Amino acid sequence: MMARWECGHCGFLAWADDRDAMREVTGSHLLAHAPEAVTRSDFRTNWDCPYCATAKTAYDADGAVDEFKTHLHEHVADRIVDDAHVADRFDWNGTVRIDAPVDSDGADDLRAHFHGHADLVIAVTLDPERFVRLLDDRLDAWPRRTVVVSTEEYPFDDEADIGVDDGAIEMVEIDPRLGPDELGETVSRIIDVNHAAGDVLSLEVSVFHEIVSSFDVQTACAFVRMLSARIDDAGGALQLYVDGDADPNVSTVMNFLDDEVELAITPADGRFIRRS
Repeated sequence: MMARWECGHCGFLAWADDRDAMREVTGSHLLAHAPEAVTRSDFRTNWDCPYCATAKTAYDADGAVDEFKTHLHEHVADRIVDDAHVADRFDWNGTVRIDAPVDSDGADDLRAHFHGHADLVIAVTLDPERFVRLLDDRLDAWPRRTVVVSTEEYPFDDEADIGVDDGAIEMVEIDPRLGPDELGETVSRIIDVNHAAGDVLSLEVSVFHEIVSSFDVQTACAFVRMLSARIDDAGGALQLYVDGDADPNVSTVMNFLDDEVELAITPADGRFIRRS
């Protein structure tokens, strides 16, 4: 779980490892709202807090700015929420857009964040070995059930160093010629078979770029809308890993899907950021 803070001036929302890690986030963000509060004159740096009567002057410019950030943080410290999860924002029932390269450290941080709090994990990925090893390295314990869907074979049974209990993980190898409809039906059937009442479901789709590049916009949008509807029925968190900077077509498709996305998150430096 993480610490969470939401700006009272705009739609900025951030999660960080703990309150100490949040200090830099809050201070820097609040300073961006009041850049005129810091001035430089006669060799000195001055700051004048817009929220109270405190003002300071110093010769060390960097030190003065850092002090001001710390001061700003104290104004909102009591609004930081502890033991928070990103999915709390939509009650673990919705779709999250994750703006990061699919194999980046930031994407991995969010994978661990979601899957580490789920009972049933379903991952649609091109690299099943990487996914299995990530969960084995990052999670304190494996979910009750993990199903990995991929066009690639991965005989994890041969890996003696993967600490998975018998029956806790299943590989579903699919034909690479399957279209989005068939892939969606496969995922839906997996939910039917494995989802128990009260289970927290975490569904990862890390092949969105491949779907967009192989099919038209209408087909890619229909795939996400059907998966979102399936999640609404079962209850759970659907994560779409997208990198619009790498593929402008992905951004185009996602623009048509704004109404399906509860949160758009950018991971950065171990923190998760939602901007307005």
